[in-house]
Amino acid sequence: MKLGIAFRLVVSHLLLVALGLAVFVGVIGLVTDRVATAAGQRADQATAARLAPWIERYYRERGSWVGLARLLDERRLPLDEAPQDGLQRVRPMMPHRGPRLPWAEQSWMPDRMMMPSDPQVRILLEQPLLLLDPSGGEILSRGVSPALIEARKRDPSNGATIGDPQSPLAILFVGSMVSPEANPVRRLFSRAIAAASLVTIIVVLAGATIASLLWTRRLVRPVRAMATASSAMAAGDYRVRVAVTSGGDELAELSGAFNEMAAQVEAQEATRRRFVADSAHELRTPLALLSARVEMLESGVYAPGAEQWRRLHADIARMQRLVDDLQTLSRLEGNRVALRRDRLDLATVARGAIAAFEPIAAERSVRLVCDCREVTVLADPERLHQIVANLMSNAIRYTPAGGRVVVGSGFGGATPSAGMPGPEFVGSGGQLCTAVLWVEDEGPGIPPGDRERVFQRFVRLDEGRDRTHGGSGLGLAISAELARLHGGTIRVEDRAVGTGARFVLTLPRGE
Repeated sequence: MKLGIAFRLVVSHLLLVALGLAVFVGVIGLVTDRVATAAGQRADQATAARLAPWIERYYRERGSWVGLARLLDERRLPLDEAPQDGLQRVRPMMPHRGPRLPWAEQSWMPDRMMMPSDPQVRILLEQPLLLLDPSGGEILSRGVSPALIEARKRDPSNGATIGDPQSPLAILFVGSMVSPEANPVRRLFSRAIAAASLVTIIVVLAGATIASLLWTRRLVRPVRAMATASSAMAAGDYRVRVAVTSGGDELAELSGAFNEMAAQVEAQEATRRRFVADSAHELRTPLALLSARVEMLESGVYAPGAEQWRRLHADIARMQRLVDDLQTLSRLEGNRVALRRDRLDLATVARGAIAAFEPIAAERSVRLVCDCREVTVLADPERLHQIVANLMSNAIRYTPAGGRVVVGSGFGGATPSAGMPGPEFVGSGGQLCTAVLWVEDEGPGIPPGDRERVFQRFVRLDEGRDRTHGGSGLGLAISAELARLHGGTIRVEDRAVGTGARFVLTLPRGE
């Protein structure tokens, strides 16, 4: 069975909590055991010290130990059956810490000793007890094994003496004085700690389980949502999005990144579909014209001749240019174009382009002006000429007769609109780090809202005029990709609509 991330997280959290509880209970148990052991030993020593005078008094009054064992072995007798000489049940005795009781003033009892002879008062003594004579003989024992008796006979040093220490009547051992294990305080604390630890473990584990389930649910919910959304995207639904969690944590960043990725994929898919549709549309038009012209030639509407063959050749050439542009753009976007970089002077490139387009400009009565300054760049000569040719072709196409097209070059920021170089063109050493080439026309201009869109595929701001002139709508898209491969940019500078357009190519300097 496949275990989900939620189950693994809950189990790992519970294991960590269990480990923490084990360490906590272990430390508390160890510390408590030491404290309880010491407290029990002190209590047993205090009990023996306060019981010793009473036992001495008992012996001196009776002259023997007879009856002492029976008296100490008494259990919870009814009050009316309590023996007259005192003990019904004896327990460890500590110094009295409360108000003095009336029966605590009896002359035969040690000061502040809770050891009454009143039968209405129960005194309990349940821990092991051993009484030896000075020679090691056993007087009485209760709850003590023979091995422990022998051990105390060999080493009676920790016992409490009955009578004069120089000539004791007997030696008394109570509780832990007999054996460290016979410590009632330690047993009491151990049972209490065990019970408290069990309750604590149950409560903490239950609380940790609930908290872990709630926390894991919150953690896993966006992950599951993204998994569902990813499956939907894999199935072709690129509109799917996930809710961004609050708090600004890593999950929120992940959700935001996923939505951004989904938006980009959706945009790319829309662009791909539009590209396929536009490509089919663009190819359909010359193919339809070509098919119609061939049918007319076959039906005799047009007589075969040089003019008809020229038109057929022009239609085929237009379709071939479109296919070439599509292939070029596809290779550029896939970074499958290798650049053969060389040091080039932008002024020389601009003058060569002006010379190449001079006949076309003269045919349209458009004047070409060169405003070039020498600046060196590292670029592919063929690809750079392709960029400039696309820009000049568009500028001449949209400039009315009698107008002019200005081609210029210089350092970054030194365009007519910018004047002196701006800070974005200055390197760390204070040197101008970019070069620009601009092409300016006197056509209708480009509205601000279309200045980014013109670099997309098949975008035409004037469909009728562009088809008349045979543009494919891919020139600026190709130019933008070529500029990107060179490490540069191409943009449309702000100008008032109706005063023409200025395209600026920015490239890194080659020096």
